[in-house]
Amino acid sequence: RNSMAEERNEDLLVERGDDGVILVTLNRPRAKNTVSFAMWEAFADLLTEIEASTPPRALVICGAEGWFSNGGDMKNPPARGEGAMNLAARLELGQRAIRRLSALPVPTIAAVEGGAWGVAWGIALACDVLIAGASASFGAPFVRYGLVPDGGVSWYLTRAAGRRIASEIVYSGRAVPVEEAARLGLVSRIVPDGTVVAEALAFARGVGDGNRHATELSKRLIHASETASLENAHALELAYCHQLQSGEEAIRAREGFAARSAARKG
Repeated sequence: RNSMAEERNEDLLVERGDDGVILVTLNRPRAKNTVSFAMWEAFADLLTEIEASTPPRALVICGAEGWFSNGGDMKNPPARGEGAMNLAARLELGQRAIRRLSALPVPTIAAVEGGAWGVAWGIALACDVLIAGASASFGAPFVRYGLVPDGGVSWYLTRAAGRRIASEIVYSGRAVPVEEAARLGLVSRIVPDGTVVAEALAFARGVGDGNRHATELSKRLIHASETASLENAHALELAYCHQLQSGEEAIRAREGFAARSAARKG
């Protein structure tokens, strides 16, 4: 890894690279990195900072000690306060964070080793890119615990794999091996075990060849395309292309292309 400055929280570790990449580690290894109130709150603080400042190059999320996360913490109550929905307070905090994660104007990469279960699968699916180890697995065993899928897992599964596949996975609560997840379009890339975080960081550092404006607008275009008509997508493409044509990134790229062409001819 390049030089990274660390910020320690009891449940979350944030490392900021001098290359503009932020690495976030779910940091409760003794509890299989299950998600706590403190973890959600620390993550929300980071999201607020990213939303309010110049976007970093990319955000990578992983779990400590070779395991992404087992999801919600079943050993501690998810309740807080006396509100009408107090028994689901931790989930509501998590849902808000997952929506904000998905909407960040920066590429987000989930680096999944071991397993991503329950709401943690939702965190991974909210990312733009999911890089997983060869023995990784995923699961949504909510029904077994008398609950419904949370963290947007049923929404992501249904959109990616269709109602019948999503229903079979949710009703059975079974493990989904990484190869199957890749076939269903839920995993971007499979890499050898033990290399996942390094591969995710390498991918993050190469995103857009350093063209941050083009990368940010490409993310906005992809996300809008999930619900837009082709006509509306074309209109957004046109606006973004017009905006970028006079920017320094496009000018630099054209000059580089011209220089390489001249060198080949010479």
